[in-house]
Amino acid sequence: MEFKHIEYFVETAKHKSISKAAENLFISQQALSRCMKNLEAELSCNLFERTVKGSVLTEEGKLLYHKFSPIVEQFRHTEDEVFAVLSNRPQTLSFACAPFIFRILDTELLFEFEELYPNITLNRMEMPDMDIDDYIKEDSKHFALLALPENRHGMRFKHLPVLTVPLCLYVHKGDPLAQLEKVNFAQLHRKNLLMVEKKSHYHHMIGDFSSRYDVTLKKSFESSDVMQIYDLVNRGKGVFISPENSGAKMLFQNIRVIPFDDETLTYSIAFIFKDYDRLSPTVKKFMQHIIDNTKA
Repeated sequence: MEFKHIEYFVETAKHKSISKAAENLFISQQALSRCMKNLEAELSCNLFERTVKGSVLTEEGKLLYHKFSPIVEQFRHTEDEVFAVLSNRPQTLSFACAPFIFRILDTELLFEFEELYPNITLNRMEMPDMDIDDYIKEDSKHFALLALPENRHGMRFKHLPVLTVPLCLYVHKGDPLAQLEKVNFAQLHRKNLLMVEKKSHYHHMIGDFSSRYDVTLKKSFESSDVMQIYDLVNRGKGVFISPENSGAKMLFQNIRVIPFDDETLTYSIAFIFKDYDRLSPTVKKFMQHIIDNTKA
């Protein structure tokens, strides 16, 4: 028996639910269900009875739970103690981050974390989305913050959601679309679209939306500098699709920001990683800090 599988079993027994346990463990329901079936096969017994009220422990399951639950609890307590000791030692916590993330998330969260743990220095490495993919692939201890359409998270890596925000259309005030309260994506047909640079998953997102609405967009300009894109919208050189940024409206007086009428057009910010169990306690504390203190 692997200890990780025992942890999974104890969590499932506590919640009497595969779905709730999987959510707490940051793994898929399918993976957790498969793990429980493998554990039952290894022990040659049924640990749960699947009922309409949830997963109820069998007599064998109760035995296993009573034996291992205190051990798992002690392990987690010891883990917290170790983290407390290590967090008092100078250390650097490195993570990759897409360039636009902290235009949406509050940068104050980073300073707050370093104030809570003064011996931990955060090293935020901004890089294009596709370079982040390579960074995650190269080491199971690596993690990153990335923004994607919600349905695309989990296609390449495991993920932990942080925040989902609606996308809006940035348009010059002289454009007829600027008079609308909401815009339909189909109304962008043949519009000049300003884009972030090619190594971003933004291009896949725009392609998905264009296919869904059968729209052809003219990709007129690309830049990794979002302020340059705002400036071009402000001068009437094209439209831009992005989450709302109140600073852009304050700095560029010719810009109008209009929500889409389709609420499924969103950007979802999430932590991505290869294996949650391989991440250090420090990383997990940081991730939880960002999630707990991010307001929708």
